[in-house]
This record gives sequence, C-alpha cells and structure tokens, in this order.
Amino acid sequence: MKVQALSTGTVSLKDAFLFARSGPMRQLSLFLPGPFSDARPIHVWVIEHEGARILVDTGETASVQDIPFAHFDVSPTDELPGALSTLGLAPGDCDTVVLTHMHGDHMDGAVHLDGARVLVNPVEIAFSKAPMSRFFQRVLHQPVPDGVRFEPFPLEDGPFGAFAASRKLSDDGRIVAVATPGHTPGHISIICIDDDGTHLFIAGDTTDTLEQLHSRRHDAVGVPKVTVATIDKILAHAKEHPTVYLPSHDLDSAARLASRTTL
Repeated sequence: MKVQALSTGTVSLKDAFLFARSGPMRQLSLFLPGPFSDARPIHVWVIEHEGARILVDTGETASVQDIPFAHFDVSPTDELPGALSTLGLAPGDCDTVVLTHMHGDHMDGAVHLDGARVLVNPVEIAFSKAPMSRFFQRVLHQPVPDGVRFEPFPLEDGPFGAFAASRKLSDDGRIVAVATPGHTPGHISIICIDDDGTHLFIAGDTTDTLEQLHSRRHDAVGVPKVTVATIDKILAHAKEHPTVYLPSHDLDSAARLASRTTL
C-alpha cells in the first residue's frame, strides 16, 4: 500500500469560511468583505495497491474563477497532468478515479481523463443537479465540467467502523469509501488500511483542517448538525483504529501522511 499527496495549485479561503458562524450570518458572511487565509493546497491523492492505482479527486484547473469566499492560484502546469507527472504518471495510468464530492476544486481536473469513468456517490450526483446547486453553479461560475463520465458509485457494503455506509474499492477490503455527509449530502471519504494497520483517512472537505476536526466546528456551506455528526464519527473511528487524518486543504496533510502522525 502506497499513498501519495499531490497538489493542483492553491486556494485562499475567507476566514468566514474557515471559522463559520452559527445562525443566519453563517452563509451571508461568505459574501461580505473579510480577511482571507494564506494559500492552502488543493490536494489529490494517488493510492497504489495490488498492482492498481486509484486517484482520489482530480483537483482544479487554471480556468477557475475566484468566488467571494475562495481565491485560486492554479497554473496550467499545476493541473492534474502536471501533478501526476511528478510521479512519472499520466491521467491514463490511473485504473480507478473516485471523487469525495462534486465541488469544482475536487472535480474540475476530470476534464483531463479522456472520458474515463469517475466514480461518485449517487447522492452527490443528485445533489449537483438540484435547483439550488444549479443556481449557485451559475452565480459562482462553477459549472459541472462537460464531457466527464460521472458514474454512480453507491455505498452498498454496509457499515464500516463508525460509518453507516461503505463500499470497497479493493478486493481485499483495505481501501474503502465511507459516507461522510455534511459539507455536501453525498460527501465520501476514503480509508486506506496501511501495511501496519494504520488507517489513512483521505477526508476531502469533511473539515478544512485538523484543528477544525478537534474543535468539532461545522463549516459555512453544509448542514451544521450533519457536519458535526460526521466529525464525531471520525473521532470515534480514530479511538478504535490508529488514524492519519488527511483533509484536502490542510497545510500539514502531506507532512502528516509522510510521518504517519495519527489522531
């Protein structure tokens, strides 16, 4: 089992996004003036196991437009092909591609996959087509990319650890997708069980940082109660299994992966 972190550019997030308020100002504050964080990575992940490669998320593209609560810095060489080339790989070298969720900085790079299937929780696909999602895709100029073959990937293997629904991504069950709703309704995370039994938790946007996980703080865009319930499941899982927590935009995720620093 080998897991590697790659970055497809960076994003600076408004403090109102990273430290979300409660109540009616939670989302409104995203569109008001306010400070931004330093640049944070837009991670994708390459898993190599049993002679196969799994790509988790596909990153952002240079054509992305800034939105009121996120400013992007992505060059053409930062995009998925350039990121994979640092490992001597091309997009076609990935046997399976799976998305944690369908926000642009996690799915836009799928345009480089030449029509290869991209596995997505069907709950997430349905959410991306809902009227409110379509409205914000237009307003924020973040459409679902054309020409990508999104394929439903239902979580039909039952509970796994603290999580109510799961689906194996490897025959031996050492790579598993688990339901982690909150940031979006169909958000999933990927657990890779390392050779020593450590659980490498590729978290997508369940939280933006490890600090947010420990603070049990909801985000600014999802459903607060659902987000916190998922955080509690992750913390409960980590009590039963040594877990390395790897959010997509945490500055320390790559170092945490390299050192196998557990929760």
